[in-house]
Amino acid sequence: MYGGLCEAGGVLYVGRHAKSASVTAFDLDGHPIRTIVRFQDAKAGRSAATGLSLDHDHRLWIADGPAGCVRGYTLFGVQVVCLEPATERRDQVGDLGYPVATLALGEDEDMVLVVASGGRRRHAVQVLHTVRGTNLSLRPLGDPEGRFEEVCAIAARGTRELLVLEAAAARIQVFRGGDYHFSIPLHEAGPGARPSCMVVAPDGHVVVGFGGERSSVWVFDDEGRRIACIAEGGREDGQVEDPCALALAPSQGLQPARVFVMDAFGDRVQVFTLQGVCYGAFPALVS
Repeated sequence: MYGGLCEAGGVLYVGRHAKSASVTAFDLDGHPIRTIVRFQDAKAGRSAATGLSLDHDHRLWIADGPAGCVRGYTLFGVQVVCLEPATERRDQVGDLGYPVATLALGEDEDMVLVVASGGRRRHAVQVLHTVRGTNLSLRPLGDPEGRFEEVCAIAARGTRELLVLEAAAARIQVFRGGDYHFSIPLHEAGPGARPSCMVVAPDGHVVVGFGGERSSVWVFDDEGRRIACIAEGGREDGQVEDPCALALAPSQGLQPARVFVMDAFGDRVQVFTLQGVCYGAFPALVS
């Protein structure tokens, strides 16, 4: 069982999948509100629910890697959009490959959907203009012949910057206005630490989860320096084991910003502050 997270409007959307997939809405205290959708691709025989994103029209976007598509649902669980794989599966503009993450940006006629694909691909990150029907493929490191190295997460920072996390390269590529700007190396996490998920903190620093034997969650600055440890590796409460998804809820009044960490193969969601204080785990996850 694995999954994805997305926070919007005080609601945490939790995607989980093994053979079939589901997305359940929780309040920020961990109480389930309702299961929005369950699905399993008939052709592939299985589905995934990763890289969740909610747009301004309250459509929930889900990357379904096994099916090679991106699904769009209303919050009532009705599928209204399905961006399907190309007829000929090749590394080219318009072919979504194995989608692992989505990010809805803008609204109305300016709305775009960023879709990231896993693997070693030239066209692993594409910006789809849903109204105009145009696609833009980001150039890795600014090289038109380059390849992204196993993209596993994407995030927006402000209104102009798009961050792309690469698991195999252990770095974050930063794009501005669709053009490559610079990279953030993540080598300070140590050898064997493989990045798996990412979210942007309110101050612009980047929170990155690492899986494997050196599981942890760290805050990095743009130079790749570790600013703070949110959680160290382990199976106990307040520790993390193979984190696979992150989400952030901004501060409200006296309530500080909170980082939601899905780990333990998607079986647990814990809540942390950016200073590493653990508020505990959700009482239950609804499959």
